[in-house]
Amino acid sequence: MAKLNSDSALSRRIAVSFLNFLNSVEPAPGVDSEALEVARECLAEVFKIDPSQVESQRNGDSLIDIFRSREETTLNGSNNVGASDVPSTSEGSRSSGEDLTREAHSLGEDELFGQFFGALEKIHYFKSMPDGKDDHAQLDRATHIFHNAVDEMQKSGCERDDLKNLAETLKSQGNKAMQSKLYNEAIELYTFAIALCEDNAVYYCNRAAAYTQMLQYAKAVHDCLKSIEINPNYSKAYSRLGFAYYAQGKYRDAIDEGFMKALQLDPNNDSVKENIRVS
Repeated sequence: MAKLNSDSALSRRIAVSFLNFLNSVEPAPGVDSEALEVARECLAEVFKIDPSQVESQRNGDSLIDIFRSREETTLNGSNNVGASDVPSTSEGSRSSGEDLTREAHSLGEDELFGQFFGALEKIHYFKSMPDGKDDHAQLDRATHIFHNAVDEMQKSGCERDDLKNLAETLKSQGNKAMQSKLYNEAIELYTFAIALCEDNAVYYCNRAAAYTQMLQYAKAVHDCLKSIEINPNYSKAYSRLGFAYYAQGKYRDAIDEGFMKALQLDPNNDSVKENIRVS
């Protein structure tokens, strides 16, 4: 798995689960109980975990629960994984064959999962709560979105350990959210795609369209300009820049910096001609 910082939200969550595991262990005869306590203290110190964080997750999935459920799936061919381990899908529970296929790809998925979370850490997606604790809702949501995307990649036959395929899948899911007028969701999905591939002009341009629908015109302008910086010949970015400027009341900029440049790149675009005419 890709390396994570010890103070990252994901690292702390794993450490809290491991501390819960250590707290559930009964030392066997001859085991140095003091050494076990030192291990707990060292783990808490390295990952900056206070006792209340461990207590708050006491009823969550422990490491032993996770490993036991995976072991039962492998040995019995049943699908006993808890809801928090594998998000539900429209197809319902998976067959044992699908479970084994997923198990065979687990190494690649783990690497991809680490890269995905690392990219989100880089853009500060995981915000700390006012008391300094991690926002576990953000962690859960990102994990759910990741697994949904991986499931879609599997259905479409894409390589499931490829970062660009994951970004493209997230972008496609963002497009579907746009079609359903779920603009906040679309913004989040496009943001994830951008975090994975920062040099993709389409992702920024698509997010600009979502920002425009949410009346966040300054952000739309920023994304259009970023899209144009990446690909100066992308006519749609200029067209959307024109829309955003027009919505801000910057009519001259809308024509000169947006619609006219879009028309130069796409002379047969009747929609752009109409925008110029009415501006």
